[in-house]
Amino acid sequence: MLYSLQPYLKYFALMGLVPWSEKCARYQFLQRIYSVFLILINVVMFIVSVAMPASDEQLLSLMVNVIVFVAKIVAMTVVLVQMTIQYDGYYQFCQELKYLGLRLQGELKIPLGGLSWKCYTKILGLGAICLVAVIPSAYVSFNVTLIYFWVSLLPVLVIRMQCVLLLLYVDLLGHHMRLLGNRLHDVLNCHMMDANCVLDGNCKQLCSLEFLLELKQSHMELYQLFTHFNDLFGWSILSIFVVLFLDSTINIYWTQQVLAEVYDNTYLIATISTFIPTFAILFALCRCGEFCRMQNMLIGSYVRGLTCHPTLQREPAYNDLLMEFTMQVEHNVLIINAEGFMNVDNSLLMSILAAKVTYLIVLMQFSSL
Repeated sequence: MLYSLQPYLKYFALMGLVPWSEKCARYQFLQRIYSVFLILINVVMFIVSVAMPASDEQLLSLMVNVIVFVAKIVAMTVVLVQMTIQYDGYYQFCQELKYLGLRLQGELKIPLGGLSWKCYTKILGLGAICLVAVIPSAYVSFNVTLIYFWVSLLPVLVIRMQCVLLLLYVDLLGHHMRLLGNRLHDVLNCHMMDANCVLDGNCKQLCSLEFLLELKQSHMELYQLFTHFNDLFGWSILSIFVVLFLDSTINIYWTQQVLAEVYDNTYLIATISTFIPTFAILFALCRCGEFCRMQNMLIGSYVRGLTCHPTLQREPAYNDLLMEFTMQVEHNVLIINAEGFMNVDNSLLMSILAAKVTYLIVLMQFSSL
């Protein structure tokens, strides 16, 4: 499925987020040089900007600007470097996703289909919001002084578009998890009815040892796919969430400063247009990660349910394989993890919101000094 989207996704190579070509080593080499060039441009612009700060800017606001700008450059560098050194890994991830789909269609007789229109609407809508939200900030920067906006424009676009791609990848992973979970649910229903029901026209096949083995292998391939995804984008996810946390927190702080009449009301347009897409990205990514976590719990409950409903027709080999499958599901957890630092789910979203409150109180206390 991801391969079918490559004619559209390859244009993200303009920001260094995907390889332009799978087979042409020359194109990949040129793209690596291009990615390094983008990183160097931002480093040079940062040095020039810090060397000539605005003289009328408050010390706390200037320090906050520098911290956020540095975080964006570091995140952009991590995203580009991680993709640059793993072009082959990206296409391997695409192939693994394709092979898993073929297994679900062939051995497990699952109609693979595609993502729902709601998923595509969510992804395209988030991408449009991320791009359109830059316009109000550009308008404010043309009319009043908006420190570091133009020099941080490229990192902002790279980070936001990478978030859109990550949302697509996680939705695809969740889609395959849901299909596997649904098939396990069908098998559980057959066992509860002692293989007398008629699902897919052949309930005995669903209750067979061979079918259970295919389910176990499909789950293992799905776990390897999650592991590869976490290795491929782990550091990018971590750096992006740090930037999203900083950016949204600081823009809430600046909104409070505008409402306190420390800055002109014109800045309110820029702060709101930055905070809204940032929070939308945080919410969307955490919700997708939560969907994967819930599907993992459902898969585990279905497998454990099979062990709790033994049938007389089961052969000893089936029970042994089922116990192995249960241990596999318990140990091979299907979650989005950022290099062991955090799991992307609803608990992360609540932790971020709680941390925002704490840091906003600290910033407001310092600003009143």
